[in-house]
Amino acid sequence: MPKSLIDLNAGDPDAEAPRCVIDAISEAIGRGGDWTHYGGADIPQKFREAVAEYYKGFGPDYKPENIVPTAGSSAALYIALATVLEKGDEILLWEPSYSGHYSLLRSMGIKMTVAPLKEETGFHPELETLEEHLTARTKAVLICNPNNPTGTVFTEAELRGIGEMAKDHDLAVLSDEIYLHFVYDDNRFTSTASLDGLEERTINIMSFSKTFSMTGYRLGYVIAPEQYIERARVIAGITAARPATFVYAGGIAALRSGIPYVEERRREYDIRRKYFCKAVDKIEGLSCSPFEGAFYAWFCIRSLGISSVDFCDWLLRRENVSVRPGKNFGINIDDYIRVPLIQPVPVLKEAVTRIKDFVKSL
Repeated sequence: MPKSLIDLNAGDPDAEAPRCVIDAISEAIGRGGDWTHYGGADIPQKFREAVAEYYKGFGPDYKPENIVPTAGSSAALYIALATVLEKGDEILLWEPSYSGHYSLLRSMGIKMTVAPLKEETGFHPELETLEEHLTARTKAVLICNPNNPTGTVFTEAELRGIGEMAKDHDLAVLSDEIYLHFVYDDNRFTSTASLDGLEERTINIMSFSKTFSMTGYRLGYVIAPEQYIERARVIAGITAARPATFVYAGGIAALRSGIPYVEERRREYDIRRKYFCKAVDKIEGLSCSPFEGAFYAWFCIRSLGISSVDFCDWLLRRENVSVRPGKNFGINIDDYIRVPLIQPVPVLKEAVTRIKDFVKSL
C-alpha cells in the first residue's frame, strides 16, 4: 500500500484563522453595502488605524497615512522594492533567504549582491565584511527578520550595524518582518525602524498569512516613511494590489483581538521545533540545530554527497515526503533542506522515520 503524502513544502500553517477573524469577515459579508462593494476610503482607513496602533507596540509611532494595504506580502514586497529601486540598481541581501526575494528581484532587473549567513556564525551576519558587498549602484538593503529559511533573529546590535552602514551610504532599508511574533528561547525581535535614525529610511513588509494563519485571505501591508510613502501609494495604485474589502474586517479583528491566538501558535511551533530539530540531528549524516525564529527547520546534508534537489526528489519518490531544497534559497546554497513545521508532532514523527529510512538507503 502506498505511503500517504507528508507535505512539508510550503509554509502554510495547519490551523485556521482565529475565530474573531472568521466572525468579523462573515459579519461584514452579511452586512453587505460598503463591505462587499468598492467601499470608498473609510474601511481601508480603519484598517490603517488598526495597523498603526498594533505596530506601535514594537516602537515606531506611525500615522495611518504611512500604511499601504496590499493583497498579501508578495504585493507588499513588490511595492517596497519598486518604491526605491529601478532596473539596473543593486541591492544587498543575505543568503540563504526567502526564495521569493530572488525571483522578484530577477524579474525586476535588479542586481543582487549577497552576503552569506554561515552555519559557523549561527547564520548571523558578519558586520565587519558587509561593506565589501556594496558598490556605487547599491541603493538598498533587504533584511528578512526572523529569516526564512534559517530562523535567524537579527540582534539589536546587528541591526544597528546594518543601520549605520545604510546611513553612511544613504541606503533604503527594506525589512521583511512577517515572522516577528515567532521567536523562541532568549531571542528577541527588534523592529529595524525602532532604532535611531532608521525609521525615516525603513520600509516594512508585513503579512497576516503566517502570523494569523490567513494564507488564503491575501492580506498584507507596507509601512513607509514620509520620503517614500507617496511613491509607494502610486505603485500600489498602478498594480491594483488591494485586498478584498470584506477582508479588511478580518485584519482589524486579528490585530485588535487575535494576539492571544498568535501566542498559542508560537507555543505549538516551539514544541514542534524542539522535537523535530533534535530528532533530525540524531540521524547519521544529517545535522540540525534549533532555529531562533519563524517555523522552519534548516538541516544540513553536506556529508551525504548529494545535491539538495536530488535529496528532495528522491525522498518524495521513495518515501512520499515533500520538502524544499536549499538551492531555492540562495545562489550558492546547496547543502541544506528546509522543512516548515506546519504539521503536528505525530506527523513530524512519521516524517522523521521516513527521512531516516531514506538516508540509510543512500
